[in-house]
Amino acid sequence: MTKPNTGEVNPKDTAAHEIRSYATGFVISLILTIAAFAAVLSDLSPTLKILIICIAALLQVTTHLRNFLHLSFSGNQSREDLLLVLFSASLLSIMAGGTIWILSDLHGRMHGDQAAHAEPAEHSHNRAPED
Repeated sequence: MTKPNTGEVNPKDTAAHEIRSYATGFVISLILTIAAFAAVLSDLSPTLKILIICIAALLQVTTHLRNFLHLSFSGNQSREDLLLVLFSASLLSIMAGGTIWILSDLHGRMHGDQAAHAEPAEHSHNRAPED
C-alpha cells in the first residue's frame, strides 16, 4: 500500500492492510447510507431528517477521502492533494449553484406570469356591463 499523499510504497503495509482499509470504508459507508434512509423513513421532524442526512453525507465524504482515496487529514498532506480536493469542491459548488440559479429563474419565468394574467381576469368580473 502506498503512504497517503506520497506515492511511496511502504513495505510494512501488506495487501491485507489495504483490503482491511477498503472493507472498513465500505462498512462505514453502508452504515451511513442505511442511517440516511432510516431517517427519511422515520417519523422524525423534517428539520431533524435533513440534519441527519447532511451529517451522514459529510461523514460519507470524509470516509471516501480517507479510506478509498487515501487522503490523509494530518499535517503531512501534500499541496497537490489539497489543491485537487479544493478544485473538485469548487467545480461541484459552481455546478450546484448554477443548477439552483437556472431552476429558480425557470420557476420565475413559468409561474411569475400566472399572477399577472390572473389579475385582469379577476377585475373583468367586477366591471359593470357596458351598453
